[in-house]
Amino acid sequence: MQRYHQGNKNGLVDHLELTRQTAFHEAGHAAAIYLENKQKNLPSIYFSIHTRKSERMEDRLFARVDDGRLVGDLATSTLTEIAGDPDSSDAYGFQLACEADIINFFAGPLAEAKYVSIRDNEIFNINLLTPRAIIHYGGKSDINEVMSYLEFLISSPKQREAKLNALFAEAFHFVQQPGNWKSITALAHYILYNSQENISCEQAIEVLDGQYPYANIPWL
Repeated sequence: MQRYHQGNKNGLVDHLELTRQTAFHEAGHAAAIYLENKQKNLPSIYFSIHTRKSERMEDRLFARVDDGRLVGDLATSTLTEIAGDPDSSDAYGFQLACEADIINFFAGPLAEAKYVSIRDNEIFNINLLTPRAIIHYGGKSDINEVMSYLEFLISSPKQREAKLNALFAEAFHFVQQPGNWKSITALAHYILYNSQENISCEQAIEVLDGQYPYANIPWL
C-alpha cells in the first residue's frame, strides 16, 4: 500500500499539498487496517509505515504502509482446499478477510479524497465518486489489488461489480465516520511531523487510539 507523488518544481505550496495528501492516504490505510478490523472482530495484524522525506522540492515524495493484509498469497494450497468446499467455515472466514483487505485498500485513497474536498471546500459525497476514480487520489495500485482479489473470489462480472460497489461504500462510510476521521487526521499529522522514517505498528496504534495530542492544525 503505497502512494507516490511527483513534486512540482514551480511552487512550494504544491509540494506541501502533495505531501499532506500522501500523509492522509497512508493514514487512511493504517486506520482501516487497525480500526475497521477491530470493529469487525477480525484478527489484529502487524503493519508499519515507511516514509522518505526530502527538503528538495524536485524529489519524488514517498510513503508506504508495509504488511497489514489479512490475506497473503492468493494462490496457496490452503485456498485450493477452501475452493473445494465453498460452504465451509474456513471459506467464509477467508471471504471476510478478503473483503476487509479490500476495504483497507480503498480507505487510503478515500482519505486522501476527503482531505482534498475539505481543503477545496467541496462536498465529499459518494455519489460523486466511483471505485475506479480513486486513481486520481493515488489509488492506481490499490484498485489493481482490489480487482485481483475480486477476480479470485467471484467469477461473474456482474456479481463482481456489485461486490466492488458494496465494499467501496463500506470504505467510504468508514472514512466518513467522525471518530475514524479524527484518528486518520491525527495519524496524518504524526506522519508529517515525526522525524522517524519508520513508524512502528505500536506507535501508529497509540496515535489511532487518541494518545497523540494534536490541536489547532492550521491546514485543516
